[in-house]
Amino acid sequence: MDQNPYSTGSRMYQRVLIAGMIILGIGFIVAIVGGLTSTRALSMTSLWIMGAGLITHVIAQIIRISGRRRELRESLEADRTRREQRGKDST
Repeated sequence: MDQNPYSTGSRMYQRVLIAGMIILGIGFIVAIVGGLTSTRALSMTSLWIMGAGLITHVIAQIIRISGRRRELRESLEADRTRREQRGKDST
């Protein structure tokens, strides 16, 4: 199994990340169409779409960070419990 953030992230993280990338891609396409047709309104709309995509992408990163913190907290608690059990067994 690959050890990259996408494959080890939660399902919600993966979905929000993909949604952000899709929205960002749509924004790029709208910007290109707006530039080719010299439509200022379309070009400005693309900025809002790209902004929404970037915000969605940042939200995905926040989800990933909070999930990782939760995993680390649970791991530390399990280690602490194991150490306490070993201390009780040795006395």
